[in-house]
Amino acid sequence: MSIGVGDLRHGVAARPDRAEIYARRIAELYRTYLERTPPETRFYGYIHAHSRNRAAQLRHVDAFLRYAPWLAGARSVLDWGCRQAVDSCLLRLYLGEEAELHGCDIDRGEFGVFHDFARLHYRPLEHTWLLPYADASFDAVVGSGALEHAAHDGESLKELWRVLRPDGHLVITFLPNAWSWTEAVNQALGNEHHRRRYRLGETRRLLLHHGFLPVHAGYHQVLPTAAGGSRLANRPLVRGLLERGYGLNGFLERTWPVNRLAANLLIVARKVVSF
Repeated sequence: MSIGVGDLRHGVAARPDRAEIYARRIAELYRTYLERTPPETRFYGYIHAHSRNRAAQLRHVDAFLRYAPWLAGARSVLDWGCRQAVDSCLLRLYLGEEAELHGCDIDRGEFGVFHDFARLHYRPLEHTWLLPYADASFDAVVGSGALEHAAHDGESLKELWRVLRPDGHLVITFLPNAWSWTEAVNQALGNEHHRRRYRLGETRRLLLHHGFLPVHAGYHQVLPTAAGGSRLANRPLVRGLLERGYGLNGFLERTWPVNRLAANLLIVARKVVSF
């Protein structure tokens, strides 16, 4: 099925199957990237792991659909720490042709398939936290799995506040939850895990301290997706189990106290000039 930007903007995105439509488009981009990119490329393994993991693709789409309503009127968006810029691809589908999408990261990887689809204005970063954009440049900033990797999260938040327009929205997704059971298991097993994790309350206070008023906050993804590309997740049987179980996440994310053990936090905050 071929879905164009116009179709998604004028009705398809409002149907109950919109997550499936978005996920299929993202899956197509992963497949195209692998077809055009030699295996020795730096991020080939990372992209390969995500291309084979439908549960990981669905979790990204689900996170996007949770924050998208706050960006409905945005005309200029920065995808901060974007890497292959999946969020920008989804934003292109959601916002349509006229939106101006920018992306930046410290990576020098080649992600032309994704960036071209999003028509992303990409700029590699030359500084740990300073951004090469003028004050009040963007209606919104999206940081997907980025803040936890910033060397100085406070300095980065200052820069994000600077480049946002007044009342613009900052979206933070895939922020590692301090109480995540999957992070705890990975750490205990010596697997890859996040060294910096966040509690929801302290993250709200961090944002308030840097001029952002949280307007939506919650937990995301209780059940694992093995998005890190573990060897176990590469087995078809395991991937199938993860994909079939993924549908329970929506219920678990709303169920206390199980949702407190989710892998990630998702927060939308508005830039304010005074409290």
